[in-house]
Amino acid sequence: MSDLSSLPELDLLVVGGGITGLSLGVHGARAGLRTLVVESGPLGGVSTQRSGALVRTHYEDPGNATLALAGLEHFESFEERYGGPSGFVATGFAYVPTPEEARSGALAARVEMLRGIGVETTLLDAGALRAIDPALDVDDVGVVAYEPRSGYADPATTCATLADAALDAGAGLRPHTRVDRLLVDSGGAVAGAVLANGVPLVARSTVLCAGAWSRGLALGAGVDLPIRPTAVKLAFARRAVAAHLTVIDAANGIYFRPDATGTTLVGRRTWTDEPLRTPDAPLPAVDAAFTGDARDRLARRLPSAAGAEILGSRAGMLDMTPDGLPYVGPSPASGLWLCCGWSGTGFKTGPSVGAALASWIATGAAPPELSAFAADRAGGERHSAVRSPH
Repeated sequence: MSDLSSLPELDLLVVGGGITGLSLGVHGARAGLRTLVVESGPLGGVSTQRSGALVRTHYEDPGNATLALAGLEHFESFEERYGGPSGFVATGFAYVPTPEEARSGALAARVEMLRGIGVETTLLDAGALRAIDPALDVDDVGVVAYEPRSGYADPATTCATLADAALDAGAGLRPHTRVDRLLVDSGGAVAGAVLANGVPLVARSTVLCAGAWSRGLALGAGVDLPIRPTAVKLAFARRAVAAHLTVIDAANGIYFRPDATGTTLVGRRTWTDEPLRTPDAPLPAVDAAFTGDARDRLARRLPSAAGAEILGSRAGMLDMTPDGLPYVGPSPASGLWLCCGWSGTGFKTGPSVGAALASWIATGAAPPELSAFAADRAGGERHSAVRSPH
């Protein structure tokens, strides 16, 4: 695929080369589809490469949880499935609820729901958690939901392996190749895309995996997706203990995990306070106010982090939707498929959603695990109250 202008019609054009786009490239090619993945920057994209990369299955809604469980299974067998590593580390995971979640029984009900769909999770009191991870202090809340199989992976390693697997399967990969607009025929159907250099790419199916850039591209086909680019910040605090669980701390408004560099990665769980004007806007600086607040919140749950040195930080971008759930599946425009609006949940589900969506495109059979993410929610009919803390 050295000369894009001479390509025959593609079966599958994937716009966006983050984790979902690369996974779709792998599974599309394995399904026998003539597949090309184009990415405006380096493979891995903005959101994936700067992700916190948590791999866990604790969600409020069964749709996300089912997809996350499938994603966990992919990460657990990544080398067998894709021929290389992902950097997955099964640290174990704890969800620390808000006091209201603990008092009302909402956490216990959620754990029962998750167990019903096959998630290995249980409620632990503070003493039982201390026996698993003495570094954590949850005495203020007194209970957590614990998952022994969950943890985190490495975004760069994951994407490199997926890229190699896509090439091995026969897909074409074109980093640093920007799509200018969709190719729309006289009947309003999408027939591919036009690159920034004017080269048209003709495809039977075009999938937008371009994160926050997907909205502008979809508008060209008359599809208005309420996706908002939003900045997310992370800090890396020097770790004083050998290891600890991966944690979402709803009571304290943070999430954190150990990192291979001897630090603890910590982020805030509020993502709507820093919307970006456009996805091309510069990412905000990570200032001392953020890192100091993140470290202080971390120390309330991980006491050994009190006064820890901040060794690094970074900002990334999320493609947020009103209900915190993605759009996955066919769009109202014929020939155009969606896989965007992940709202911070795309990393852990990326491998499994690529497999499910490729199967849908190749066979026409809609996978039940994707039913909650239908594109017609963008019109307002199916918005839920679910928020998805990444």
